[in-house]
Amino acid sequence: MGYLACVEKLWDVDVQAASERDVCELVEQCTAQVDATVDRSQLVSSLAVAGAFSDVSMDYVTPRIQELADKWIMDLSSILSLNNLGSCEFNLICTDRVHPYFSEPSTKHQYKLMHSESQPGLLMGEPKWKKQSQCVGAFMWALSRLDASVMSESVAFVLPVTLALVDDYEYRMHGLRASCLFVRNTEFARRSGTGSVLLSSIRTCLVYRSDAPQPHKQLHAAFTAFVVVADAIQVDVQEWWALCDALVVNYGYVSDKIKELRVVCEQISIVCERLGVCVARYLRAFIGIVTHVLESGICVAELQQVAAEQVTALAKACPQRV
Repeated sequence: MGYLACVEKLWDVDVQAASERDVCELVEQCTAQVDATVDRSQLVSSLAVAGAFSDVSMDYVTPRIQELADKWIMDLSSILSLNNLGSCEFNLICTDRVHPYFSEPSTKHQYKLMHSESQPGLLMGEPKWKKQSQCVGAFMWALSRLDASVMSESVAFVLPVTLALVDDYEYRMHGLRASCLFVRNTEFARRSGTGSVLLSSIRTCLVYRSDAPQPHKQLHAAFTAFVVVADAIQVDVQEWWALCDALVVNYGYVSDKIKELRVVCEQISIVCERLGVCVARYLRAFIGIVTHVLESGICVAELQQVAAEQVTALAKACPQRV
């Protein structure tokens, strides 16, 4: 089996069903058969496949798989003389390995005839990219290595995929991380308006959902992404007030959930830093949140410490009111 055939075999593997051993064997075979005589564009495309198995944020990537994939990436990077990805390499990766799976609508409407054997009605088709999760891994790996200074040349490849990921409960964490990576070029994100588009999408994620995968981590990622993007595009005070509103609303949902309550509490000092004395508008609500933690008898030292730190931040922001 030649190098390119080996790469395609790995790309097509069912990562949810395959064992770690099987994936490791395929990665090792690809690494052993790296062919420097292959066309550069094909080598770059294979680099995306290696990257898909190097991003540990993907649930199918184990430490052993990452270790082997990183060695493969080092060999390819040496041949290609690449440190970071330029827009040409990134766009090629998206064209070959990402966009073919995101090019279809996220929801496919299919109608059955009334007299067919099956039940009539509207069927909701699963997006093609969710059946090939390696494409998400390739995208996240490539975006993390894209030179931020050329982000404007790749925005058409980045933004649609990022918004699709943010909109999906299962892959939302990846979309939120991609949003933070996108706004590394703060000037472009601010002047082009793309940062505002991302912020609008992230704003819909600032609500606790008990049915979300790892709800406390997803809530933390949403707040973090909001702050990173808002800082990057230098939003006005109304956006920070919107974040304050989200904290108050979420407190109502998580007041008896230790991990989620800590996430909400931690944001108070952050909005204090951004709003200064203007946080007084929410002072009564925030004092209520931290005193609930301090007086409720929740015997978790780390949570108690976080609550105490928020009191300090509120006192510093509004010394005459606290």
